[in-house]
Amino acid sequence: MRNPPSATEVLSVSAADGTRLSAYRDTPARPCPGGATVVLVHGASVTADLWRVHARHLTSLGLTVVRYDQRAHGHTPCGQAPLTIRQLADDLHQILTHVVPAGPLVLAGHSLGALVLQELSALHPQHQARIWGMVLLSASARGATVLPGRDPRAWLLAAGRSLAALACTRAPRTVDFLRRRLPTTHPYSLAPHPDRPADGPPRCRHGIRHTHTRDLADLWQCLRRYQPRDATVLNQFGERLLLMAGADDRHIPAAHTKQLAAQLPAARLEILPRTTHALPIRHPALISDRIARLAAEPSPHHPPHPQDRSFPNSLPSGQFH
Repeated sequence: MRNPPSATEVLSVSAADGTRLSAYRDTPARPCPGGATVVLVHGASVTADLWRVHARHLTSLGLTVVRYDQRAHGHTPCGQAPLTIRQLADDLHQILTHVVPAGPLVLAGHSLGALVLQELSALHPQHQARIWGMVLLSASARGATVLPGRDPRAWLLAAGRSLAALACTRAPRTVDFLRRRLPTTHPYSLAPHPDRPADGPPRCRHGIRHTHTRDLADLWQCLRRYQPRDATVLNQFGERLLLMAGADDRHIPAAHTKQLAAQLPAARLEILPRTTHALPIRHPALISDRIARLAAEPSPHHPPHPQDRSFPNSLPSGQFH
């Protein structure tokens, strides 16, 4: 029988520049002794709400889950520090230090979140001894690109993305003016940042509704120019590192994840057929299962990971609510 519903605690963690990071700790009613704390890192333009279904599944297994809104997303403001991958990794370091100061960890990140975990491994090795495993979803060994492929559709997508990036970079105030006039239900509408603490992360579609266009442009430029650190630092995780990607991803093609996997021969790789960049939304049950395997206490006879680098032909489906 699964555990009763978990309780979500809203926390505020101070980053190095004084920015208040909004974090959420999901604690199971009946914690499983000996399990790791799961820390989930979302990608660009969404919030910690991305992991709502995953948190529900993992806490039902007795695991504690920590989520947070990354800088310039959700209830976390942009702050004064430059918006860089290094800064986002430092923010995660503060989350780990103050919210989960002791005990084993399993870390999972999607897209931008995967880059943050890669950066964290290089910049803050003091956490490595207690990390039981890591899951990188839609990960890449390179900076962002507007061109997801070479087919005609990819070129059309690249043209649209380039025009949008140009408008946001060259005329951010004009774009802000237009965003303020969008319906409040629109994912790109711009609204004042809330003054009172939240009772939970805002919905994913409101991930950047409090973020000015200039900050979004800075984040895009950071991603475009980003030069990943030596990925081989992740080899220390061996089989405890799992890479997952969608075969039909138009934001970070699966080929990019395969290139990263080529540098990590011991890591596990799963390419999900008929799956786009919305990998965590399309398959929450599958991803939660993979994370839960790693969060169980490691055993030499029951390794907490899939047994091959390929993905099986059939996969369980999940619905995001």
